[in-house]
Order: sequence, then C-alpha cells, then structure tokens
Amino acid sequence: MHGSEERPGPLMFSAPSGALAAKWQGAQQKMAEDQARLATCRAEPWTCSHDELRFEAIVGAARERQGRALIGEINRAVNLSIRPMSDERRFAVLDHWSGPLETLEAGVGDCEDYAILKLLALQEAGLAPEDLKLLIVQERMGQNAHAVAAARIDGRWLILDNRGFTLVDMAFTPYRILAQLDTGQEGRYASADPELENLRGTM
Repeated sequence: MHGSEERPGPLMFSAPSGALAAKWQGAQQKMAEDQARLATCRAEPWTCSHDELRFEAIVGAARERQGRALIGEINRAVNLSIRPMSDERRFAVLDHWSGPLETLEAGVGDCEDYAILKLLALQEAGLAPEDLKLLIVQERMGQNAHAVAAARIDGRWLILDNRGFTLVDMAFTPYRILAQLDTGQEGRYASADPELENLRGTM
C-alpha cells in the first residue's frame, strides 16, 4: 500500500521470507516457549519465577474485564511495566526481538518487545490467535518503522501502542501500515513496502 489512498484493510498474505519473517518466526518460538513455562507455573506454583508471577498478575487483572476493557487493561499494564530502551543500548545491536518473559524480567524494551509481550498476554487472557497481529507501521511523515500489537474485538481491529494508553481503531490509525504479521500457526506475513526490511526501528 502506498500514498494517502491506503487503508488498513486485509492484505494478501505470502509465505514468510527475509529478515522480517525470520525475526517473527523467532519471536513466535519464544512465545511458545514462554507459554510452556507459564503452563508449568500454573500447574506447580512453587516453581514460578518473578517474571512469570508478574505476567500472571497482568493477565489475571485483564480476565476480570471483557471486550475492549480487557484489551485496554493489558495495553495499560504492559506500558506501565516496561521502560523504553533501544536495542543498541541494551544489546549493542540495531534490532533484537526479545521473548515476552525476557522483556518483563528486564523491565525494558523497545516497541516490538512491548507488542510481543502484549500479544502473549492477550492470548493467555482468552483472545484467539486469529484475532491478534503484530503490525509494522510508519508515521506518515516519518522515516522510522514502529511496531504495535493489534487485537480484533466485535469485528474491529484495535491498536495497542506503547506510546499511549488509548486504543485506536485500525481503520483510523495515523500510521501507515507496512506489514501485518499473523499470530497463527503458519506465522504468515504480508509486506506492503519492498523497502520494509531496510527501515530502522524506533521506540
């Protein structure tokens, strides 16, 4: 999608390829590993680590709500639990996608770390994988890429952004959507811009 005419509607999905897909597949693997850790924590509470207990508290508070309020609670809780820090400062690399519990344990991360943590929390709170996406976006007048989580409720996709607490309808986002990454088993993605892989991230 290019120019001012684009709208964040469905994109044609293709098989994962390139650096972006590799990062997304790695993130999904970390999410699966964290889900296994959380399952053990629930079955054997005496084994729970501090980050697992913090995650369970976030999800537990969200489960007391429904619909948009549940999504908003996870967005708020994660935003308050993590401080922004660039990968360059944290890992001395330009881009590193951390696992959800890794991010929660560190208490710091950049935009995709927030988003990946939110996606796992939303799934553990009861949202179906097909109702969750990781979006790679860009400010319409900017150059840097940014990552946000998206969740579908009542047929509408809402954006969860580490830059604020308000849930924004995907149809009215100020961002230009470059890619939508599926949380389904196939880990499909769609790139809207051939230059996407070369964009530098931002918090």
